Amino acid sequence: MKLKSKLPTLMEKQGIDQKTLAAKTGLSPTTVGKVYNNHFKAIDVHTVTALMKHFNLKRLDDLFQVIVEEDDE
Repeated sequence: MKLKSKLPTLMEKQGIDQKTLAAKTGLSPTTVGKVYNNHFKAIDVHTVTALMKHFNLKRLDDLFQVIVEEDDE
């Protein structure tokens, strides 16, 4: 099972880039880039909370898509 970030779509809707999102959320540009590009093995609560607050999201699946892989079954 893995998570796929919906960050590119959310950012496009707001017309913001990674640097701007980092500045507005207090997250590092590196962290934003990793989530944006799905280059993470784990993600901390602070990052998820900051992103959900910024985009006014209520559910985790508004930020990430859960992908079930064959070997997960």
